[in-house]
Amino acid sequence: MHRRRLLRAGFTSVLLSMVLSLSATAHQVWIERDASGAKLYFGEFGDNLHEVSPGYLDKLGRPSATLLTATGERPVPVTKQRDGYAIAGRPAKSESLIVVDAAYPMIDGNEGDKPTRTAWTPAARIVGSLAAQAPKLVLDIVPTGTAGEFQVFFRGAPLAGVELTLTASSGWSRQANSDAAGKVRFSLPWKGTYGLLVRHKDNSPGSRTTDKGAEAYDRASFGTTLTFTTTAGLPSPPVPPPAPPNTLDDKKK
Repeated sequence: MHRRRLLRAGFTSVLLSMVLSLSATAHQVWIERDASGAKLYFGEFGDNLHEVSPGYLDKLGRPSATLLTATGERPVPVTKQRDGYAIAGRPAKSESLIVVDAAYPMIDGNEGDKPTRTAWTPAARIVGSLAAQAPKLVLDIVPTGTAGEFQVFFRGAPLAGVELTLTASSGWSRQANSDAAGKVRFSLPWKGTYGLLVRHKDNSPGSRTTDKGAEAYDRASFGTTLTFTTTAGLPSPPVPPPAPPNTLDDKKK
């Protein structure tokens, strides 16, 4: 009986570690325009879930923003607020604003009886229009200039066969896989804001440098959301009511 309890406890510990590791990359970051510029949110776009501080928003490490223009790029100030990060800038037509958090805490888990560490990099891009854009983020999604068509890049090269999820602010969503050229096409039936999410894992070990110094990892995971707004289409269904934010105790990430 004692051995059975030990085995059950060990299995529970491993299962919990797996769940926590997977849940750490279940969220996304995305950017929306606001009256003063733009704002970075952390949570679930389609569920209208915005994490807050104190709380789960505090898990973000050090988001940095960059405005990409035809004449170059420049850093943009980012200020933490209760429900996100205020960004002192927004993209004009044919421009992009990108945000990346390169210091999200390492995710510890297990693969069998072997401890593993995953470096997760959440990132976001917002565009001023659906004009063609060049990739910049490690994992990036950009419009191609063709209506409803987007292209996925990983480390500057087109990424084929990866699943993307398009979500409207109402929660309506569709999924599709990128083709051999990293391209994917969606219909955009509603007026309003959309979020296009892609995730990708790189199982190569490596290291990164943060305020804590050099940190080794066994694999890297990336999640990037492209947000854009359309003025053509049907009136959007209503946005769902705000979902309650999580506390650090809820998921213990």
